[in-house]
Amino acid sequence: WNKAQTDSAGLNRLYAQNKKNYLWKESADAILFFCSDLNAANSLMDKIKNNPASWKTAVESMSDKVVADSARYEWEQIPNMEKGSLKTGVFTSPLMNVTDNTASFAYIVKVYTSPTQRSFNEAKGMVINDYQVILEKEWEEALRKKYPVVIDQKVLAQISK
Repeated sequence: WNKAQTDSAGLNRLYAQNKKNYLWKESADAILFFCSDLNAANSLMDKIKNNPASWKTAVESMSDKVVADSARYEWEQIPNMEKGSLKTGVFTSPLMNVTDNTASFAYIVKVYTSPTQRSFNEAKGMVINDYQVILEKEWEEALRKKYPVVIDQKVLAQISK
């Protein structure tokens, strides 16, 4: 089961042959903030609105209530993202999770409006998943050749009665 993760040559070959499958859709470099509740989200947003570059300090001061992650995200991954309002330097409004009363919001650092190629490292998780599917299919075919399925017609007739 580890072959898909450890076969770097196979992964690179699959990526190179299928680059068109590993594109970024419309996306943004963003900082996502996950807060213990709506009050924490609003408090954090107030702290960082005037100086977004200080977000790490603000998160550290509220580390018992806030977790943050910065990366490139496709638009549908950004909490409470409204397509028309997605611009550099904008905060999304806090999105309340009714299941556990947590809240999340994002700060948009840079917007990408057209599809772009993912690098191998950016696509690696997807490439591993695709490679695993291929390896499983090959394994299944090999097992079918080695152990062909034979249906006992007498037993099938008895069962279907």
